[in-house]
Amino acid sequence: MSERRTRASWLPLSVVFALAVAAVQACGSSGPPSGFNDGDGGSSGSSGSSGSSGSSGSSGNVFGDDGGLAGHVLGITPATAALTITDKTKSVQQVFAATLDGAPLTSQVTWSLDTYAEGSITNAGTFTTTGIVGGNVAVTVTWGKLKATAKLAVAVDIKETVLQGPGDPGPSGGNGGALGGPPQPDPGGVNATKILYPYDQTVMPRGLTAPLLQFSPGSIPPEDALVTMTAPLFSWKGLIHVQVPGTPQFSIPQDIWDGALQTAGGTKLDVSVTKAAAGIAYGPAKTSIIVAPASLKGAVYYMTYQTPNNGLYSVKPGVRQPAKLLIPGCVVCHSVSANGSRLATGADQAGNAAQAGVYNVGADGSQTQLTQSPAGLGGDSRGLSFATFTPDGQFVMRSQNNFWGGVNQQAWKINDVAKTLDPATVTGLGPNVAALVPSISPDTKHYAFTNGPGETPAFGTPSRSVSLMDLNVNAATSTLAFSNRQLLLDNGASGAVTKFVNFLPDPNFIVLQEGENYLTSYDMMLPTWGPNSSFETATGRLYMIKAATKEHIELATLNAGNAAIDKQRNYEPFPLPVTAGGYFWIVFTSIREYGNVYQGAAAQKQLWVAAISTTAGPGVDPSHPPFYLPNQSSTKNERGAWALEPCHKDGLTCETGDECCNGFCRPSDPNDPKSPKVCQPPPVGSCSQTSEKCTGDGDCCDAALGTRCIGGFCTVKGPA
Repeated sequence: MSERRTRASWLPLSVVFALAVAAVQACGSSGPPSGFNDGDGGSSGSSGSSGSSGSSGSSGNVFGDDGGLAGHVLGITPATAALTITDKTKSVQQVFAATLDGAPLTSQVTWSLDTYAEGSITNAGTFTTTGIVGGNVAVTVTWGKLKATAKLAVAVDIKETVLQGPGDPGPSGGNGGALGGPPQPDPGGVNATKILYPYDQTVMPRGLTAPLLQFSPGSIPPEDALVTMTAPLFSWKGLIHVQVPGTPQFSIPQDIWDGALQTAGGTKLDVSVTKAAAGIAYGPAKTSIIVAPASLKGAVYYMTYQTPNNGLYSVKPGVRQPAKLLIPGCVVCHSVSANGSRLATGADQAGNAAQAGVYNVGADGSQTQLTQSPAGLGGDSRGLSFATFTPDGQFVMRSQNNFWGGVNQQAWKINDVAKTLDPATVTGLGPNVAALVPSISPDTKHYAFTNGPGETPAFGTPSRSVSLMDLNVNAATSTLAFSNRQLLLDNGASGAVTKFVNFLPDPNFIVLQEGENYLTSYDMMLPTWGPNSSFETATGRLYMIKAATKEHIELATLNAGNAAIDKQRNYEPFPLPVTAGGYFWIVFTSIREYGNVYQGAAAQKQLWVAAISTTAGPGVDPSHPPFYLPNQSSTKNERGAWALEPCHKDGLTCETGDECCNGFCRPSDPNDPKSPKVCQPPPVGSCSQTSEKCTGDGDCCDAALGTRCIGGFCTVKGPA
C-alpha cells in the first residue's frame, strides 16, 4: 500500500472528497485533490479499449463510482464536435477538456478513442486527424474509476484537379467552368455514357489497389470530366482531363480510394462521372459500390499458358504488389492447401516432369520443392495435377488412374523430415467411387466431387452430378476414412456438366461450374474448351448448392457482365478459406469484358473476385457483381487457387486473428489499443473478436448482434 493511500485513509472518503472539491472551486486547481484516494493508488488507470459508451452532454456521463464518488460528475467539453478535412495534405485538430463537477481537470486523466482510423488524441486532449478518413468517433476521458464520453464527427470534403502525368494539361477553362455547374442530360439516349467498370452494386473490400474507372464515350466523346465519390461523412470531387476520349479511363488516386473505403465500410460509396465537351457538361453517369469493412487475406495462385510468360504465379489481393512468377514453364493443374503451407503441381511436358510434386510455402511466400510426384501413377498421369490437399497440408490425394480423378483415390502423408510422400490408408472409396476433381471442406470433415464413370452400380449421371461424403482424418494412423455418400445434384444425361466443386468456409455451401459446351475427353473435366486448342469457347456458369437442403441456385448476378455472352464465360470457382467483412469470397476465371480494356473479341481469360452473402434466404441468389483482381499479370490467366498465407507465430505482427497460428490477434500492449497488433493468446475467459478463432457462435463477442462462428472464425453479420 502506498504512503498516499495510507494518509488518505485517515479521514472518511466522502469528507476528503468534499474538502478536495471545495479546494478545486476556491483555488481553481486543475488537478485532483491532494491526498485523494481514487481507488487506484492515485494512478490514472489504463486506457483500455475505449469502446464504452454513454450519453453525452455538457457534463458527460459517469460510468462507475468508488465509494464517495457517487453523485460527482466527470465531463468533457465540448460534448459534441465536428471537423472537416478539406485539404488532404493538412491535418485538422479539435481540443477537448476534462471537467470534474464543472471545474477544469487536467492532471492524471487519460484520453482514448473507440477508433483510431480517423486520428489520434494526446494526453492533453488534442485530437488530430490522420490521413483523409471520415467517421464518428467516441472520445473518452478516464480519471480513476470515472469515465465520460464526447462525440466527434470527422468529415472529408475535398475538391481537386487531378493531373495524370507530366504532360497532362488538365481540364480546359470552358469545360472546367461547365463542370462547376449543373450538367445537361446526356443526349445519347440508350447510348449515353455509362460506367463500364466497376459494376453497379459490386461489393469491394478495403486494401485493394484503386480500380481503373472506365466509362463509355457515348454520342459525345468527353474531353474532360468531373469524377465524384460520396458516402456518409465523405465527399471527393476530382476534375480530370480525358486523355483518350474514345476509351475514357481514370485511375482513382490511391489515397482517395483508401480514405473513401475506410470511411464507408459497411455502407455504399456512390461514384459518378459528369463529362464535358466544347464547354458543355452532360450527365452524370452513376454506379454504387458496397464497401465490405475488411481486407481480403491470403494469396491467389494462378496459371498462364501464354508463352513466353507461361508458368505459375501468385498475387495477393490485399497487398499492392505485382503478381510474382513462382515456377516457370508448363506446370499444370496446381493446387494449394487451405492454410497456404503446401503447393502441388503437375507437368504437361516431359521437360517439366522434375518440377511436378509437392512444395513447401514459406512465411515470405517463397516455395521450395519438397518431393517430386509419387511413382506408379497410371493412366494420364501428369504428376500431381489436380491434387487434393487436406486443409492443414498434412495429406495429399490423387486418383491412381488419371490426373483429373476417377476410381482408386490414393493418399500420401507428407513427410517433411524424410522429404517423402508416405502412402496413407484410404477407406470407403476404392474402385466403386469415381471422384472427379474432388475437394475437402475447410473443417476437414467433408469430401465433394463430380461423379465419374465406371462405378457399379452408377451413382448419379457421370460428369453431370455431384456427391458429398463424410471424412474422418486420423493423422496418428495415417488413415482417411470416407463414408455416408449422398447425391446432392444430378443434371441428367442431357443436362449441364458439373465440375470444380469447392466448399465455402461454411461446409454447408458448395460452389461449382456448370456448362453445356465441353471437350469430351478427360471425362469433360477440362474447365474451358474451344477450337484449335484455344480453350476459350466452352460455356461456364457458376452455381451454389446448399448441402443441407440440396438447393441448387445459379449465381446469376455474379455470372452477368456488360456483354450478354459474359454470363456463359465463368469458370473454376475457388473460395477464400475464411470470411471477410461478413461475406464469403470466391476468385474465378472469366472470359468477360473488362470495361474498355478488353472488349468484344479482345476479351481474354482473367481472374475476377466476387462476394457471396452469408445470410441469403432460400431461393435467393446470394452473389454480387464481381471485380477484376488487381495486380494480376496482363497475360491470359486461369485457375486461381486461393489459400491463406502460412500462419504467423506468437509475437509476429498481424491484422486479424485468422492470420495467426493460435487464431488470435491483439494489441501488443493490452493497455494501449494503439499499439501494434501481434499474434498472442487472449486473456483467459475473454470472448473472440471478429475474425478470431471460435468453436461456436457463443464464443464471439458480438453474438447478440448477429456475429456467427463460420469456418472456425467469428464473422460479422453481413447483409442478405
